[in-house]
Amino acid sequence: MDWDQLLIEAARHLQEYLRINTVNPPGNEVEGAKFFKKIFDSESIPSQLFEPSPGRGSLLATLKGNGKKKPILLLNHMDVVPVEKEHWTVDPFEGIIQDGYLYGRGALDDKSMGIIEMMALLILKRGRIPLERDIFFLATADEETGGGWGVQWAMENISSLGESEYALNEGGYIILNEAGSADRYEISPGQKVVFQLQLKAKGTSGHASMPNPDNPNVKLIHALEAVTKWETPYNVLPMVKEFFQKMAPKQPPEERKYFEDIEKGLGDPSFSKRFTSNLIYNAMVRDTISLTILQGGSKINVIPSESNAALDCRLIPGSSKENFLKEIKKRLGDEIEVEGKMEGKSVQPSSLNTEFFEAIQKFASKNDPDCPVAPLLLPGATDSRFLRERGITTYDFCPFRLSEKEVMRVHGHDERISLENLRFGMKMLVEIIKKVAT
Repeated sequence: MDWDQLLIEAARHLQEYLRINTVNPPGNEVEGAKFFKKIFDSESIPSQLFEPSPGRGSLLATLKGNGKKKPILLLNHMDVVPVEKEHWTVDPFEGIIQDGYLYGRGALDDKSMGIIEMMALLILKRGRIPLERDIFFLATADEETGGGWGVQWAMENISSLGESEYALNEGGYIILNEAGSADRYEISPGQKVVFQLQLKAKGTSGHASMPNPDNPNVKLIHALEAVTKWETPYNVLPMVKEFFQKMAPKQPPEERKYFEDIEKGLGDPSFSKRFTSNLIYNAMVRDTISLTILQGGSKINVIPSESNAALDCRLIPGSSKENFLKEIKKRLGDEIEVEGKMEGKSVQPSSLNTEFFEAIQKFASKNDPDCPVAPLLLPGATDSRFLRERGITTYDFCPFRLSEKEVMRVHGHDERISLENLRFGMKMLVEIIKKVAT
């Protein structure tokens, strides 16, 4: 295969794709679906466009195999988050290439994933690779605001998707160290559970010149202090324990023993303090609480009668929501009303004992010897939760090589992807599919 020519083709497609504004809200992902459909039609790969709500389109393309094994689902989403154009050095919707990087909103999250998944189907089709599995390509709407018009709708209305044995979606990356070498392959087989709460305090309104003890703002602030200072107990899943075991050899000698048995290590107060200062590590070993919205009053000289707050909580899969909520209410006290705002299902992580995961490990050992493939528990949420609920073994992994600093450009200013990552991503994805589907 002429990878140089394929890279030129992929970069051209990604530029065109980035120029389609799919900021959600409103989304308008149907334009992205039309973009993919035109390409698949030109390659004689069957595809179908779905539009469950005006403008909210998704597209399913199918590269047929002989049916000896169950399908593989390649998932990506077409919507992107809003931009603050004044903070970008280039136009975020022009797909500009500078110094070997392609810039644009969605360049990492998640339009580049859509392009390399599409290219994988084109490459397999052009190469007449005999497949034992159907390969599904699903580009969806609405991931950035919950997935209701995207994957959730698709799983409820497109029956063939439920036949998939494996799925690959956005999530982890190949993380590079400061020297630019691969430090670890982060593959996520599971994610934390969304549990969002709305809080309300009521009191007596009045003139601010005469403070009263029934001020709802004061009630809420004291209650929130108690909740946000709560250090939730550690809850280490087996996959998280394995993640840190695999990371142990890369730690300084004095830290290594703690990583080798992270449950035991967290019992040491000094290590625990150092360890949890890493925000990602902290989120992987306990339920978390973030105060994200605080509202109370509209005029400086008026004590309001009501104030509100929102807590974004993320629970370890298997944690008891009932017990967690009981602890929250106990710390808030009797004067604060609590109601659920959004609640995800608690789904156990996918198994790592599969031929798909093994294929990733083999690729890693060949391309980056001695680099660990570590199972990451995602602190955030992806559409993969809808697939795991249906029993589909799903891995969150983008085959791109990024430094931690580059990863921080996701949802940030000057989001970009290197052209070399497009080449690498296509190669890796095609190789993995060949191992699992031929």
